[in-house]
Amino acid sequence: MVARSVASEGGAGLTLTKSGVNNPNPLQHGGMGQAERAFSAASTFLSGLLAISASQFIGAPLKLVDEKFYDGYMAWTKESFAVLMTTITQWWAPTVVRISGDESMKGQIYQMDDGTLKCNFPHRLVLMANHQLYTDWLYLWWVAYTNKMHGRIYIILKESLKQLPIFGWGAQFYNFIFLSRKWETDRWRFKKALNHLQNPMDPMWLLIFPEGTNLSAVTREKSASWAKKSGVKDMKHQLLPRTTGLQFCLQELKHSTNWLYDCTIAYEGVPKGMYGQDIFTLRSSFFEGRPPKSVNMFWRRYKISEIPLDNDAAFGRWLNNRWREKDYILEYFYKFGHFPANDPVSALEAVAGKKEPNHAKFISTEVKGGGWDEFLSIFGPITTAAGALSNVDMTEPLNFDALLAKVAEQQHLLLDIGKSPIAATSQEAIRNALRAANMQNALPPGVMEKLMQAAPQTQAGMQQALAYSGNARIAKKAAQAPAAKAQMSSKTQQNIARTARQAQAAIARAGRANSVSTIPVGGEASNTRRKSATPNPAATMQKALPLANMHTMVTRPISTMAVQTAAATVRNAAAQRAQQKGAALPGQAPPRAAKARSEPGGVSKQAKVMPKRAPKPLTAANLAAASKKQAAGSKSVGMQKYVDGKRA
Repeated sequence: MVARSVASEGGAGLTLTKSGVNNPNPLQHGGMGQAERAFSAASTFLSGLLAISASQFIGAPLKLVDEKFYDGYMAWTKESFAVLMTTITQWWAPTVVRISGDESMKGQIYQMDDGTLKCNFPHRLVLMANHQLYTDWLYLWWVAYTNKMHGRIYIILKESLKQLPIFGWGAQFYNFIFLSRKWETDRWRFKKALNHLQNPMDPMWLLIFPEGTNLSAVTREKSASWAKKSGVKDMKHQLLPRTTGLQFCLQELKHSTNWLYDCTIAYEGVPKGMYGQDIFTLRSSFFEGRPPKSVNMFWRRYKISEIPLDNDAAFGRWLNNRWREKDYILEYFYKFGHFPANDPVSALEAVAGKKEPNHAKFISTEVKGGGWDEFLSIFGPITTAAGALSNVDMTEPLNFDALLAKVAEQQHLLLDIGKSPIAATSQEAIRNALRAANMQNALPPGVMEKLMQAAPQTQAGMQQALAYSGNARIAKKAAQAPAAKAQMSSKTQQNIARTARQAQAAIARAGRANSVSTIPVGGEASNTRRKSATPNPAATMQKALPLANMHTMVTRPISTMAVQTAAATVRNAAAQRAQQKGAALPGQAPPRAAKARSEPGGVSKQAKVMPKRAPKPLTAANLAAASKKQAAGSKSVGMQKYVDGKRA
């Protein structure tokens, strides 16, 4: 049923068997290569998808315990799916992404020193876009990834996608909105879903495609027929937009959301008169190595308070005018290969030869994830669950109520820890906690004084402070108590320390990047909390990493130990594979064969002198070094970096 529905609208882009028609990129892989890529890509995608689906079912009971924490947990699984799709795209369908925008986007888009994209959009917005390919949502989700909002994005989809196995189930866990295109049915379903997104303090990106479906020969014909029937001029590069759904969204969210963002997407390499979904299919992009030459985005934004929402006719004219402008922008792009710097009308005049073309400046980057550690975190919850089940005595009846109560206790504890003071700012809080504990179970005066002076922040620090407290009985008990440090292997301690250093470095880099940015145009007054006289660690963290969600961040330490173990296992296996077969995994630089100088007897000189060197472990640091080395040897292709519209 789903297959027929997709086929009826020209779903060539969703098939895995059809190659792209008139694809401008040369074929990169033959039959065997395509089969190998299909197996590796499909197995990676399915394993990640199954792990995420299992994680969702594991976390489903949390809804009965704590609604807020449940939303944070599902946001983390949504982040995992974004990481999965970003990784799949980076490894099997890499392409250039060019980002530009008009004056309303000043101070919103940056390029970091390593070439990655960083967006500074508000934590609440409605996003509309034209629909060219079935994978448009993938690149828009990646933009949310660059804004640390990939766990708080909500997409409006066709109801037929709800029935897809695994993906449809996961989308329902994500609170995606499914519409049947029958407004009598959709209205109340729509309203119920939007009621869940009304809180102005909750992060939310709502993505909607007003055209309703992607551009194809079938939908092009339907749009032309509707234009003729309604007396409206048809679009050239898009479908006529539907107004009802977008208008209803904006009416429901206007009191909690300030901005409507508009993205115009265009793909390089689409011949005139053809449709991108017929050229860049899943097979051509991921298996044949022929993704779009470049994905191009032109961003604009509008204040929701200035849009005529309460008059249906006025809103219809407003939306059609915006779509007409997008059509002019696309006409300019397909003529010159760039988006215009001038207004859409001037851009159309440039296409007609009445004005000189003026190209907009752009940031050139690529879809790129956070590396192996981030990818392996997808499998954290199921690894943790497997470890927990291994310690359960299956011969005894399982007390689910007691287990659920224990989970609730742990979740509330984690949330309280996430909201408490941290690091150097928490000394007084630690002393207050020690005083409270001493009132419940008094310690000898000398011991209490030692603890008040030391204010230990860890279990190991507490053990050390008690050991040197001067009280022999207390010191003996402390020495016999299992400390956190003694329970972990040295390898685990090194991994945790390295992760902490990497996190501190990332926060420092983010802080430096934000120090040069400006407040977004218009100021997000209603989306910004008032500054308190008391330092707030959550606000401090959000200042260093904008728009991060505290509840989502708290869930990540749950699976840290499992991720470290899985990462070490995968690295060792990959390193052994590279040593035995000389093969390189995605993201790893291929080993270069040393040139041996032959001597009489057929034995190389290097073979006599040089011992066999073991390959470097497949770590994030080694991958980054290999990537930098490869980038240093590559040639520039004319890409430029711009910050606030100026060349960096």
